[in-house]
Amino acid sequence: MENRIKELDGLRGIAVVLVMALHIFKRAAYFTEHPVLETVAGFANIGWVGVDIFFTLSGFLITSILLRAKNKEHYFRNFYMRRVLRIFPLYYAAIALILLFAPKVEPEFTSQLNIALPIMLIYQQNWAMLFKDFHMTQYLGITWSLAIEEQFYLLWPFVVYRLDKERLVKFSLGYIAISWLARILGTLLWPETGQATSFFFYASFARFEEVLFGALLAVFLTVDGGREQVRRYSIPVVGISLAVFIALCLMSLPGIPHPDFGSVPLTLGGYTTAAIFSAGLIGVFVTHPPQNILRKIFQNPILTFLGKYSYSMYLFHMAAALILLDMFWHSGMRGWKPFILYPLATYIVTALIALLTWNLLEKHMLGLKKYFEVENPVN
Repeated sequence: MENRIKELDGLRGIAVVLVMALHIFKRAAYFTEHPVLETVAGFANIGWVGVDIFFTLSGFLITSILLRAKNKEHYFRNFYMRRVLRIFPLYYAAIALILLFAPKVEPEFTSQLNIALPIMLIYQQNWAMLFKDFHMTQYLGITWSLAIEEQFYLLWPFVVYRLDKERLVKFSLGYIAISWLARILGTLLWPETGQATSFFFYASFARFEEVLFGALLAVFLTVDGGREQVRRYSIPVVGISLAVFIALCLMSLPGIPHPDFGSVPLTLGGYTTAAIFSAGLIGVFVTHPPQNILRKIFQNPILTFLGKYSYSMYLFHMAAALILLDMFWHSGMRGWKPFILYPLATYIVTALIALLTWNLLEKHMLGLKKYFEVENPVN
């Protein structure tokens, strides 16, 4: 497999665009009461699926690395140090910059900073957000998904190290089945449906499912005949899972098609179909010829650019969105113009922030990964 698969950057680009759309367009709707524009903003609610794409992609890449490094020296040291260099510096820098310089950080958050800050520093905010008396600032609320990924990274290397490929597949499939059954029983038996859907949205053990679908793909690609099977079935899997996901979104109407807003269909099946769809796309990227239409779409230079800087864009887009919202609102603009200009400005400013953080911090930290090399690393 080639060291850098451009389509995976394109997939990251789509994921960050979707997540940003979720947060930006519902705020853009403040500027207008036009039914068409409000409908557009409503469609952006499916942007939550961008997080599931990130989860599945992470599972694939991390497991691919771990499988190659399993019988090498410094298996654990190299993995954890590479993750630390990739994730920690920008994450902690973002927390510091936002807490020091962001305007209008909510007083409910700052009053409990002595509790909230340690929670964020050890990546446990997804659990804290399940408690009604815990208030997470909008500037940093999106870091709940990073907490889930870090919790997975902490555990998964030990599982891969201890299990052979056959048992790894059985473990992953068993976990996915238990996770799905738990969501069904929990959603049906929980007295408050909204509480149940929110719980499964933020609970790590529920969202590990998407990461494991990516991990399963990584394992299948290494077994005899697995690559050919992935090539054969990946496109049908993409089409079927996308159709089911769209159906689940339609079943959520007239409510909001978002699991954290009480959508039972998406809570029961949305995570699973989103992960299968994402794994199918990745399977296309790594097994089909370069002229495949899906590969060409995700090689788009705009998408690959956004994918390269997606981590910083994910961390800082809420800061840009909130500050620009305040500026646009106080400008007095209303109607369709700010509805278009506000999202456009937020995407551009966020990309500029990402370019800045990449050149000032990220690329220097990533350069240190050479001291903890993994044979034939991918992305």
